[in-house]
Amino acid sequence: MTRSRCTRCLYWSDHPLGITFDDDGVCSGCRTHIEKTTLDWDARLSMLDSRLGRLLRRRTPDYDCVVPVRGTPEYFYEIEFLTQRLGLRVLAVNYNSQFNSAVGIRNLARLRDRFDLDFMGYTSNPVSYRKLVRESILQFGTVRWPALAGETQLPVRVALERRVPMVIWPFHQPTEMVGTHSYTEEVEMSRASRHSFDLMGVEPGDFVTHRGLVQDYEVEDLLYPGDGELHRSGLVGLYLANYLPWDSRRYAEHAVDELGAIAARNSRTFDTYDRVDDLVYMGLHDLLKVAKYGYGRVTDSLCREIRFGRVDRATAIELEAHFLAEYPRRLLELFGDWIGANEAAVDWIINWEMNGRLFPTDVEWAAQPDDHLSAPARSFIASFMTNADPLVMDSSFTLIGKGLALDE
Repeated sequence: MTRSRCTRCLYWSDHPLGITFDDDGVCSGCRTHIEKTTLDWDARLSMLDSRLGRLLRRRTPDYDCVVPVRGTPEYFYEIEFLTQRLGLRVLAVNYNSQFNSAVGIRNLARLRDRFDLDFMGYTSNPVSYRKLVRESILQFGTVRWPALAGETQLPVRVALERRVPMVIWPFHQPTEMVGTHSYTEEVEMSRASRHSFDLMGVEPGDFVTHRGLVQDYEVEDLLYPGDGELHRSGLVGLYLANYLPWDSRRYAEHAVDELGAIAARNSRTFDTYDRVDDLVYMGLHDLLKVAKYGYGRVTDSLCREIRFGRVDRATAIELEAHFLAEYPRRLLELFGDWIGANEAAVDWIINWEMNGRLFPTDVEWAAQPDDHLSAPARSFIASFMTNADPLVMDSSFTLIGKGLALDE
């Protein structure tokens, strides 16, 4: 089957989350995005208010909802909206990816302080986690699977244990990217969605094989609660983007401007808000993503920017090529030190996944775009805020932060 590209954004016809094109060659993600300007969002917010009222009739002594958070700016906006606009009592939870940047740790500290949040963090056994990451790369070609498994089960497990009636997630990624659902369908987080989209059809038990080193007990904290337990509890998993015209960039910039969030330059992208909490995401993870699917995280961000009318398609194609060619040597060295592999071994992993299609390994990361970029491309990059050192300046991963002691 011939691979084709959306005539409006940059997504390809073989997108792993599933995508369709209409007769004009416009993808389902772009078509669904139109709802952000056509739906009556005031009415949808009223629907949310009504739904929350019904759910909170089972009010608990402590919290109205559990909210998963990361150390990126858009979560400041989400928490502000939930606590100040909706008046909810929030328990924020964070699953530790163990690849934390200093910016990400500081953002979590500022988030807790700004909103006086009750906060729960969880860190899997670091030795077992290393083994899971190693197996994840070798078996499934991804470094992110253990973190995805952890961060999608932790809020649900905490909500069940504390008898909280709902978990509120910011958005449903397949809908935002490729339009798998209309916002009017009000899709909810479920075991099936987690399995198919978040975990890519892989379950924790798949890591326990005679070839690997992972034991049953090492994946227990990644297991999703059983269907019977979920049904008896009546727990609901809501996506806030079904009730707000979600715009990650706009919300992040509000957070940086008004709420004290931190933004920083990252490798292989122009977006100074996205994934600034994770030193591996835009490094090894993104290179493996390109190897498997033929596009990177910068493509995701550019599709969003095209759909909101903040960059034209021609400039987006130029920017995509520029950032995908970047080889983040320093961030790869950090990962190699963490997992116990030298520079040659990390390069081998990447090029093994790339089936021999070599990246230019002598390219150095630079804080500013190259002069060869067009004026519109340079202007677009400059429109993103920064108020911290680039992530490439970090000398190691921060396993567990000490909260406000790490801040200025």
